[in-house]
Amino acid sequence: MGVGTDQSVRCEVPYFPAAAVGIALLWIVGLVYVGLLGPSHPGYPWDLLILCGLLLLTVCVSLIRSRHVVRAVEFTKSQVRLESRANVRTVRMADVRAVSVEHTGDTASGYQATSLRLEWRDGARSVSCDHDPALGQAIRRLLPSHVAVHERWDQLHEPSTG
Repeated sequence: MGVGTDQSVRCEVPYFPAAAVGIALLWIVGLVYVGLLGPSHPGYPWDLLILCGLLLLTVCVSLIRSRHVVRAVEFTKSQVRLESRANVRTVRMADVRAVSVEHTGDTASGYQATSLRLEWRDGARSVSCDHDPALGQAIRRLLPSHVAVHERWDQLHEPSTG
């Protein structure tokens, strides 16, 4: 989050395609397994081609999808900008109905994430940022009074052991 001189609040969104990486690893393990079985395995070339095709499809879909994931949200007095690598969506402040800011974490590390939910006339969008304790107050100071800004600090939970 940063407060600029032109009175804006910006939230950067870290992105890691965990699902795509997991699926790609699954296809790679399958390729290694089929490769270890060798050409004596019935259906060998087709199994190999199918797994290679699925791996290629996963990579292509992930690259396309990653271009449309919101990477930053910037609030100004007149608009909200949702930025991805492919495009920028601008929502007029008159259309914004509510903004929710939620802080989460665990007892071992403290608060680690800040989730931001933006609701406007034709839709809504949620993003998760690194923890920023000042984000809610900065947004509240910047936005007009007709926009409801709700901030919630979740109770810290025990870290998962598994």
